[in-house]
This record gives sequence, C-alpha cells and structure tokens, in this order.
Amino acid sequence: MDNQLMNTSTIETIDSREVAEMIEVTHGSLLKKVRNYEEILTKSKLTSLDFFIPSEYKDTKGEIRNCYLLTKKGCEMVANKLTGEKGVIFTAKYVNRFEEMEKQIKIPKTDREILLLSVKVQEETAQRVDKLEMKVNGLENTLTIDHGQQLKLQSICKSRIISLLGGKDTPAYKELSKQLFSFIWRDFKQYFNISSYRDCLITDFENAVNYLKTWTSDNNMKLKIDLVNSQTRLEI
Repeated sequence: MDNQLMNTSTIETIDSREVAEMIEVTHGSLLKKVRNYEEILTKSKLTSLDFFIPSEYKDTKGEIRNCYLLTKKGCEMVANKLTGEKGVIFTAKYVNRFEEMEKQIKIPKTDREILLLSVKVQEETAQRVDKLEMKVNGLENTLTIDHGQQLKLQSICKSRIISLLGGKDTPAYKELSKQLFSFIWRDFKQYFNISSYRDCLITDFENAVNYLKTWTSDNNMKLKIDLVNSQTRLEI
C-alpha cells in the first residue's frame, strides 16, 4: 500500500484498504460496513476496538483520509458476512496474512525463549546507552564555559596579578599591571590553544583555574617588579 499510514496499532492488524482489495470491494463500501458493525457493537455494549481500530492515512495528494485497522476478530466478522467462494477465499487470505505477521513478530513462549529475548533487549539497551554516552561526551568536548565561569577566571587572574605585584596599591601594580595582564592571558591562550579565555572548554575549566592560580611571570619581570617597588621605597 503506497499511501502512508498515520496511526499504527501495537497489536497485529490489517489495514482496511488491504481488506477491501482482498474481498474485491471499494474501500468506501467497506468503511460503511465497518461503521455499521461499530454501531451495532457499541449499542450492545461490546468493545468495537477489539475488532476495528480507527486510523488515518495520507493519500497521494497528501490529504488525510480515514481507514480502519482490522484485528483478527474484525476480519472474522467481515468473513462471516461473506457467502460462498468469496468468504472462503477471504478467510484463507487473512489467515495467511496474520500467520506472516506472527512469524515476523514471534512472541516468546518457553522460559528459554523469554530469557534469550530478555538478554537481547538488555544488550540492545546497553548499546543505545553507550551510543548516548558517546554523544554526550562529544557534546561536552565542544561546550565552552558560561558567563559565571568566565567571571571566575577573571577574578582569579586579577587576584594572581595583585599578588605577584605586591598588592593593588604598589607602584609596580600601577606601572606594570597592564603588561602583566597581557602576559598571563597570552600564556593562558597559548597553553589551552584558544583565541580567547571565553573559548575555554567546560572540560578544561578546573585546569584553567589551577593554571591561573599558579601562573608566574618570567625572571626578568620579577626583577622589574622588585626594582619598581624598591625604587619607590628609596625615594620615600
């Protein structure tokens, strides 16, 4: 059947369009009969869904059309209304059709079959979980730090620079802080191979924190810091 079925049942059924072909009537004619059967069953307080399940499909124009999914009971009801050779042929066709479906969806019966099915389901579930974990890990490896984490890196960097310059009120801080900020971020970006500290990966965040806390300037800068601070003290 070329037209796409919109709803499917969890139990074995045959599309009313296929049934109409089997009994050689138009689909519209079969729908009228099924609706009549539904009405009779409902009036008798019987569950029509045990026989006929309302469904829909898209026709070749993309429009939604009504159909039914007939259970084995539903097909038996239709077959009982047919007489002679036509009824026999339809019965043979729908019985064969349900046997085909049963082979495709084999329900485990023995304890061994149930156990094997359980193991298979567990293996398939484990494989899906592994794939999901791989996707999550892959996503984590591409996510960058959020605004709060960026602010934390800025704060740690500032504290480290103040410490290296001997305090925020020192002459070295006033004279050399901009240069030292430039150096620390230059080394940071080079170490983590990024163009901005904002591009730091979430997975690298803890390493980034430790890097900034322990970063130190080269020996020349240390000497320069000591010199600037000591000259000021001498002038005083």
